[in-house]
Amino acid sequence: MDNKREELLQESMGKLFLKMAIPGMIGMMVVGLYNLVDSIFVGQFISPAAVSAVTMGFAVILVNQAILSLFGSGAMSMFSRALGAEDYKTTDALFGNVFWLVGICSLILTFFTYTYAREILVLFGASGEILRLGIDYLQILAFGFVFGALGPALNFLIRGEGQMKSAMKIVSLGIFTNILLDPIFIQVLGMGIKGAAVATIIGQGLIVVANFFHFCSSRSIINLNLSSFRISWHLVPDMMKIGSSAMIMSLAVALQLGILLALSSSFGDASNIVMSSSFRVMSFFYIPLFGIAYGLQPVLGANYGAKQFSRVSEAYWYFGKVATIIAICLWVLFQIFAPFILSAFITDETIVAEGTKWFRIFQGSFLLYGFVSVSIMLFTALGKAKKAALTTLGRQIFFFIPLVFLLPRLFGEIGLWAAYPLGDVLVTIMGVYLVAGELKLLKAEAGVSGKVSFAS
Repeated sequence: MDNKREELLQESMGKLFLKMAIPGMIGMMVVGLYNLVDSIFVGQFISPAAVSAVTMGFAVILVNQAILSLFGSGAMSMFSRALGAEDYKTTDALFGNVFWLVGICSLILTFFTYTYAREILVLFGASGEILRLGIDYLQILAFGFVFGALGPALNFLIRGEGQMKSAMKIVSLGIFTNILLDPIFIQVLGMGIKGAAVATIIGQGLIVVANFFHFCSSRSIINLNLSSFRISWHLVPDMMKIGSSAMIMSLAVALQLGILLALSSSFGDASNIVMSSSFRVMSFFYIPLFGIAYGLQPVLGANYGAKQFSRVSEAYWYFGKVATIIAICLWVLFQIFAPFILSAFITDETIVAEGTKWFRIFQGSFLLYGFVSVSIMLFTALGKAKKAALTTLGRQIFFFIPLVFLLPRLFGEIGLWAAYPLGDVLVTIMGVYLVAGELKLLKAEAGVSGKVSFAS
């Protein structure tokens, strides 16, 4: 326990990046593969319409992710700061809060999703074949929401322990199972799009089981016993306050996706299919950048809790530079290989040819995502919920919504595709201002605490 704390407080940033961010990137990408893999398999084995159906289901999955983020992300931040402050009573108490609050809320979402699947999909613009396939997929997937939320939420605590490799191995077990079962259920057993949903549920269930094995082992900092399943109500307000920005982000992304799908439907099925594919690619490749941010979180939280403010800033700059370089490299790949990427989802060559230019425009701001991801995590890790929420809402609500309704009216379909990247540019400008202020505060606190000041 103390060894892990000392590692976070004393290791060089290069070594911490390798130990924390690389497994975090892989682990988050594995989580993101669930819906992406479903989209690819149904696109190849069923039809392009099935890609839109699965993506509409993803919009509801994002609501489930909002639930797990509210409690899981908040608990992770509290866990790492408590670890830095050697408050082991708090670290042991967080398990029960995550288990019960996430589980109950996900079960409620299951009921509403199964009951109103048709109405939800119609709201997203689904009709005809897309609507039929969407109902088949979403109603079955809803029965696995509790596994889809509980697995990643408990995995947040493992990351909070700083055990990124263990967290990565656990989530990898689930996705590799899903990849193996998808073609068997969809094609071999003839279950179609329903098979994709069943394969996902089985993979997510394995993650929950593997998490429990970890917490029962000697590797875990948490001392799991019967008392661990109690809810510590006094910790809940702080969990929700800190996790609110991550919850808002998931809900806002769901709202974004719903709006983009509905508006793209007005330009025809081809536009809707390309939008579904483009959003899935953007969401998936944004995940490793947020994986770097989640790897950064325990480093920030532990050092902030130990009042080593200069190392907080040092970690932010180091992880942020690497994340930005990766984001720029991915942006270049998107621009060069756009037709090839779309072909992984869409078998219709005409739709791919027409959609390539829209795909390139939509991914135009991806090179900014490294900065955006680590900046949101900076505020979350330090417990600055208002700044984290403002950055998140700026990206997904304040700038995006006015632009996505205004630009198509002024410029037609190209306005729809340009709205998302333009909103990202505006929120990045705001983020620079907020981060500069936070780093200035950290520099002042480092001086007051007698720590060596950092060079910004």
